[in-house]
Amino acid sequence: MALKMQRIFFLVLTVLFLRQATELVAGEEDRRYALKDLYLNPLQVISPEELQRLDTDKRIPIDEDSGIAFKETPRPPADTTTIPPADGIVTPTDPTAETGPKSNETKIREAEGLLKRYYSQFIEEKRIWEDRERGNIYNSRSDQNDIRLLLWQNTHKDSETFIVRDSPILYDLHIRAAKLYAENGKTAPSLRHYLAAFRYHPLDLTEDMYRSGEWQKEDYKGNWVNQAKDHQSAYENLRKTEKELRESKDEKHVIIANLARKNAPLLEIKREETRLDQIILGKDRLFLEAKKQYEASVQERYGKYLSDRQKSDSMTLFEMANVVKKVEDDNKERLKIINKLGTAGKGIYVLFDYKRNVDFFAYELILERAYSQWPDNPNVIYDVAEQYRQDSQKAKAIDFFEKYVNLLSKEKNLDEAQKEKLIYTYLRIATLNADIKRKVIASGYYEKYFELSPDTKDKTRVSFEMGVFFAEHIGDLKKSSAYFSYWLERNSKDWNPSLSEETGKEDLEGVAFYYLAKLDKQNRKTDAERNKLNLSYTKWKNIDLELVAAEKELGNLKNQKQKIKKDLLVTTEDEALSKYRLLDLKIEDQEARLRVLKTKLDRIPVLKVLFRSGVLSEFDRDFKKAIEYYDSVIELGGETEIQAALKEKKRVLKIIENGVVLSPFNESI
Repeated sequence: MALKMQRIFFLVLTVLFLRQATELVAGEEDRRYALKDLYLNPLQVISPEELQRLDTDKRIPIDEDSGIAFKETPRPPADTTTIPPADGIVTPTDPTAETGPKSNETKIREAEGLLKRYYSQFIEEKRIWEDRERGNIYNSRSDQNDIRLLLWQNTHKDSETFIVRDSPILYDLHIRAAKLYAENGKTAPSLRHYLAAFRYHPLDLTEDMYRSGEWQKEDYKGNWVNQAKDHQSAYENLRKTEKELRESKDEKHVIIANLARKNAPLLEIKREETRLDQIILGKDRLFLEAKKQYEASVQERYGKYLSDRQKSDSMTLFEMANVVKKVEDDNKERLKIINKLGTAGKGIYVLFDYKRNVDFFAYELILERAYSQWPDNPNVIYDVAEQYRQDSQKAKAIDFFEKYVNLLSKEKNLDEAQKEKLIYTYLRIATLNADIKRKVIASGYYEKYFELSPDTKDKTRVSFEMGVFFAEHIGDLKKSSAYFSYWLERNSKDWNPSLSEETGKEDLEGVAFYYLAKLDKQNRKTDAERNKLNLSYTKWKNIDLELVAAEKELGNLKNQKQKIKKDLLVTTEDEALSKYRLLDLKIEDQEARLRVLKTKLDRIPVLKVLFRSGVLSEFDRDFKKAIEYYDSVIELGGETEIQAALKEKKRVLKIIENGVVLSPFNESI
């Protein structure tokens, strides 16, 4: 009896254990797969009327404590028997209620209120969202990994709980909040909403997702769902006719085989085969017609939907990239120096960015993703080109800049901003081609820039650079003179006496007059050449005199400093110390000014001007003047110039001595 009781007890324990194990497995199944009916979908939580109200002036009530949007309940019908208030009694209103157009803060609060209403049914998801609101946003490594997952498409696969899915409502709300935060300059919450938005928006949409995706349940605007259903019908019709065609072919083989096994007459087999072929022909005709309709549906419905969605995604990714770029720029650590003595001026300057292309930068990767979504997005193409240019990948930058130019050239009605950007792009392409020694190609883009650009300070500045480029690198002195003339018209009082005052760019004037003189030499206009050479030398001489005066002033300042230094050996009065420090600053400023003047002086090719002026003096039989010019070359030049000038001077002295005129060895150096 005891043994029997033990067996019964063991059997009961076994049953209980198996039951608990079964319940545990069932619980796991419920947790992993049976969430479909546990939670409400976004359209059940957020009504289309509320979504449409976001774009109107009508407010959505928000709970002040939780930030969750209240869900309005239908109001009872109005009671017509209500007694109106007596005269003089005003119905109280909420003094804090907003009226009129919504501010960005109100729009953000309403969008996030609707999102929080939806997320409130997910305990874990709500906690994660609140932690992100309170936490450090982009600086943490986890958020960078979120961007990596977004770009590598790992976030667009259904998780075990099916939280990640294609949800137009949640995507639109997150994107709305992200853009509003970006407008307010709050990059961290904007980036957080962008990342959350793409968790509900697959970037690689397949045809199956278009035909039967979950997005159809939330297409509250009704823009695409009807077309998707029509496309699904065309697809099902294609599969149906394909199946019927296949079954009719299989049926033919079965029937013919059975007749052959029964040793049916050949005439009967042929007659049956002809009948079955007619059936197959009809099925094949239906299949081809269904296939044609399906292919047309792919082009007209799915193709248009995919194109519009990819363009929209590309623009959204581009806007997100700009937010990420701002965050990256704020987080970059840059080595800075204080420039006291440089010719460019004083102040704090970035020496170099040692972190560029070393750490993870999401901006470039998001741009790449935006480009892959819509390869003809002009905004993305331009920014990709700029990134390549900043990375010194000049050939790739040129390719993208040219693609940008080709896209904008096809547009008929460009606004002013696009026209200005197009003109600037021509200049970018020209300078990049010049940097990689594509001089002839660069010249063409320089000319396009000059032709399309309006008269601005930038065009005037670039015209001088173009003059030097065409003179030195292309050898086209005629085009060079046109650009120099344009520049001189706006900067030289010697060229254009109607200018109100001098611009202080004597070094550039000297260079321009020198190259204009070279064109006159080519055209054998001796008088015009001589005049321009004289103007160029005059500009150099003015700067030289200014340099001498500056050196003299620097010497005086150093003498004053030395005198005060001697006085400080006797006394340490505050006044003497302040004068000493003040003189130190003045000396630094004067030394910087000297360097600027020396740079300007070196810019003018004075040795070539003097040598050519000497040759022209010989043509006029003014040999004494020629010797003076050659002596100046000997005084200022290097070894090569000195040797050339000595040979010419010796030759001129012989001419003076014996009267036999000999041609110059070199007409210029």
